[in-house]
Amino acid sequence: MSEREPPDFAMRRAVEVLASIYERKRPAHAPTLPPRADAPISLFNERLALAVGSSTRRDVERELGIAYRYPSAGWHTYSLRIGGERAFLTLFFSGTLLSAAELYRPRAAQAPPLEARDCGSYRLVPGEIELGMQILALPEYFTPIPTPGGSYAQIFATGFPGGSALAMGNDGTVERLAIYVDASTAPKALLD
Repeated sequence: MSEREPPDFAMRRAVEVLASIYERKRPAHAPTLPPRADAPISLFNERLALAVGSSTRRDVERELGIAYRYPSAGWHTYSLRIGGERAFLTLFFSGTLLSAAELYRPRAAQAPPLEARDCGSYRLVPGEIELGMQILALPEYFTPIPTPGGSYAQIFATGFPGGSALAMGNDGTVERLAIYVDASTAPKALLD
């Protein structure tokens, strides 16, 4: 058959049948996934970058010292002075690697009265997201998620290669930042 000749009737009919099968099985509207950050997100300051899956406990302790065990066993908490206010930096390690980091102003009455130290301001980068900033200033890849009630009226989340990040707040102000390793892509040793 030359390039100028039309395909035969049987071939055209087969293509039509396959196309109709595809159209019937295709969902009416495919769900759209929320946008994701293109690069890994870390909790960063000029002296120490905290990246899930790569920051080590040794590097953290070299910069910040030994932590207080709070809110439960396995969590390592430091008290920092950020913008004149006390904040907690709470880290969780799996083995020697960081698997979660949270930065927040303690609100619970039973929060330990740890002495806050000046360690510089921590923020999520990329995006320069800090405690106290307006939630409306979050990058477009942060998506609101439903809140079941609790401590934060507004929760925004995003995924990034190797993890996920959250910005939580009330009254339009960011009060908690968090990064977590992605359990579906993390090496098994990091999840043990």
